[in-house]
Amino acid sequence: MMATKPVPFRSRGGKSAMWSDHLNVIQQAPWGTCINELDTEASLVEQNASFVALLECMAVIRVSGEEAASFLQGQITCDVSPLNSGQAVLGAHCNAKGRAQSTFLCLRQGDDFLLLLPQDQVAPTIQVLSKFAMFSKADVTADESLLVFAPAGPDQATIHSMVQDANQGATLFTLPALGSLGVIAQAQAPAFIQLLQQHSIPLVGDNAWNLSQINGGLVHIHANQAENWIPQEINYDLVEGVNFKKGCYKGQEIVARIHYRGQTKVRTFPLEIHGCDAVEIGDKIVSEAGNGTILAVARVSERTLKVLSTLKIEASESQNLKLEQNDACQIHVLPLPYAIT
Repeated sequence: MMATKPVPFRSRGGKSAMWSDHLNVIQQAPWGTCINELDTEASLVEQNASFVALLECMAVIRVSGEEAASFLQGQITCDVSPLNSGQAVLGAHCNAKGRAQSTFLCLRQGDDFLLLLPQDQVAPTIQVLSKFAMFSKADVTADESLLVFAPAGPDQATIHSMVQDANQGATLFTLPALGSLGVIAQAQAPAFIQLLQQHSIPLVGDNAWNLSQINGGLVHIHANQAENWIPQEINYDLVEGVNFKKGCYKGQEIVARIHYRGQTKVRTFPLEIHGCDAVEIGDKIVSEAGNGTILAVARVSERTLKVLSTLKIEASESQNLKLEQNDACQIHVLPLPYAIT
């Protein structure tokens, strides 16, 4: 494995635990943190190399209390009832109209559940869930003591075993569609980083991990796109993020009706954009079949980006997609690693 070389540190504000408290990183808005040059990290993803991403773009909500499981079961799209400690499932929390307010990886840790989701979704998600938690014996809080990391690549299983054998308090969770994610207490972060560096495991930041999620066709809804999309439009029914047999949850009637009537006309697709470096979540993709909305962005090189964008299914076959604010960009639809059904 290739060793990494830190670049200069520029701090970020906030009270939450951050990897940048323990390691030299650089902020490159809007791409997030990186530990090497951003393009170097992106090439690790594109070459399917092994690495560990240290994520400041993701944060943790803890749901605890004796009725935590039943509370979540009635709120979110995934089925938490069969989860044992150390198991995880992808899910979403919808409004009454079936539109996703937030998406997350739901992990079971003992009797508690951890929701791993974008940083900007922590406060609004706690606010919404807490309105219903007050009627249950469940508490919904931000766990600011935990850091999120993600092993990836062909040596992922080896890294997973190495981390567990080191017994440094890291908890790892693996999903077939998503790969691995882990959490570790901030106090253990220095020893964890040292372990990875001793084994010459490349360390990367947010952009590289976001790029891997785009390649995997996996959307993580940010605050400015909350309540805009039903789970099917972000492909959550195709990546086991919706369980249609679990029973009632908020928005379930709408989500189920669309599923059983086969009325999903919009899906999310990965796109490669050449000749533009100013693309943000929420920007529009224009086509004759209708507009799409960009939900995720990552940089591949100086003038090449990859994004996830909603599109009408017929628009995904178009050779004439344009970026609304820069129609000179070249846009190509990339294949998804799973089938649109």
